[in-house]
Amino acid sequence: MTISRRDFLAVAGLLGVGGMATGCGEWFTDEDAIGSERVIIVGAGAAGMATAHLLAQRGVDFQILEAASTHGGRIKRTKNFVDFPIPLGGEWLHVEEATLARIVNDDTVEITQAMAAYDPDDLAGVVEDGVVAYERAGSWPDLKFVGATWLDFFDEYIVPGIADRMVFDTQILRIEHGGDEVVLTDANNTVWVADRIVFTAPMKVLKDGDIEFEPGLPASHLDALERADIWTGMKVFIEFTEQFWPVWLTAKRDRGGQHLWYDASHGQDPDAARVLGLFTVGDMSAPYQAVDPGDELRDLVLAELDPLFDGIPSQTYVQHISQNWANEPFVRAAYLADYANSDISQDLGKNIGPRVFMAGCSYTREYDWSSVHTAVRSARDCVDEMYR
Repeated sequence: MTISRRDFLAVAGLLGVGGMATGCGEWFTDEDAIGSERVIIVGAGAAGMATAHLLAQRGVDFQILEAASTHGGRIKRTKNFVDFPIPLGGEWLHVEEATLARIVNDDTVEITQAMAAYDPDDLAGVVEDGVVAYERAGSWPDLKFVGATWLDFFDEYIVPGIADRMVFDTQILRIEHGGDEVVLTDANNTVWVADRIVFTAPMKVLKDGDIEFEPGLPASHLDALERADIWTGMKVFIEFTEQFWPVWLTAKRDRGGQHLWYDASHGQDPDAARVLGLFTVGDMSAPYQAVDPGDELRDLVLAELDPLFDGIPSQTYVQHISQNWANEPFVRAAYLADYANSDISQDLGKNIGPRVFMAGCSYTREYDWSSVHTAVRSARDCVDEMYR
């Protein structure tokens, strides 16, 4: 049976459950083998860093090879816009707050990160025929970081223990895994050798064929990539001198993507800057991606907002920034579409032979994907499979 992520989340919300993980892969149980073998992790996003953290806790020798010049991947953020960090990628924790402690995986570490919930009585809105219809937000499980982002959380609790094993500006182009070792070649023709690897690079990079596998990808992986609808994505953040928007403002949502205005200042200090966020993925990103990110984008979003709020947006505009994920050379997209069939993520989560393991927000082995917690959960599943 295959279901979409959207259908799964609807059912899971009713039942109060998370994902259903399935196991696969060859397991090592010899503690001596664990201590002596070398693992290479391809990618330093959430899944790659979580994998490294868990390997470090088990005493496994590892190296992280990242194509970009910094870590984080799609949990990128900026601290240079307003007086609190802005999450340019992954933003919310979509499951219970205890997940943060499970990521750290160390009972001696106190998690002090503050999170902001949403009040069911918060005012939300839906755009209907160019008019905002207001209603109560109702139950909403998501939590927002206060004074921080996902990347800040990783930087505080995960990165210190793995930073010295990260190698940046190292784009892997070829992975040979048919022998007793895995041989990786990067864009500078440097050769890296490992006993096993964990592949966490984004699905769009895998689908575009940037990385050559020898032997090639299994038929199940190729079929899943062929069927995968990978949404493009863009976020826009606009500072205003006053707040005139509800906590959520849903404009459009269908199988082609999503378009959501939201209070990006939610949970921050009451004196913090007032920032409205735009989250858009799939086909609905196209108008914003098609214009210059400066004045043209500003004019576009203000023209959209002004009729909804009686011209207040143009009168109170201060500045804006944006993140077009299609323009990130080692990412190129947002994530696997919410309405994709679950077997796509499950097939891509399967190992590629006995020495190549998969971890990432869309390689999840379960009925949920495309979030930071699923990326981390896939890392845990992967490490458990390798060393159970």
